[in-house]
Amino acid sequence: MAIAIRLTKAHIDQMVAHALEEAPIEACGLIAARNGTVTEIRRARNAEQSPYRFSIDPLETRRHEEAIDAAGAQLAGFYHSHTGSAPIPSPTDIRMMGPFFGPPYVHFVIGVADRAHPEVRAWYIENGQPIEQQYEIIPG
Repeated sequence: MAIAIRLTKAHIDQMVAHALEEAPIEACGLIAARNGTVTEIRRARNAEQSPYRFSIDPLETRRHEEAIDAAGAQLAGFYHSHTGSAPIPSPTDIRMMGPFFGPPYVHFVIGVADRAHPEVRAWYIENGQPIEQQYEIIPG
């Protein structure tokens, strides 16, 4: 399996920290990258304020996209947490994200049901199905 995206341990730690801080509400955010390597994790506000689903206000998304563009990077994907279930895209996640953000957008799901042992998995959502992807942790 090819590497879908590269990022540092600090980027993983940022997503996990956000997920733990927001629990039991799902945390969410955007991922900026350049040439397949993450340059920035951008926290967003979960407009749903729900432990079962997330959405990002389109105006907030646009502000993040403008900042990503201004930094010379591209929107590479999104992340969100699952506070009580496995870090696998749910049918709701697939319905909300899949039609607009299929490959090459990477979707990280951060599982924090076991707060002492968070689990980070990466996915493509393609043809209505989650397809697990490998990511590479690089020095940084």
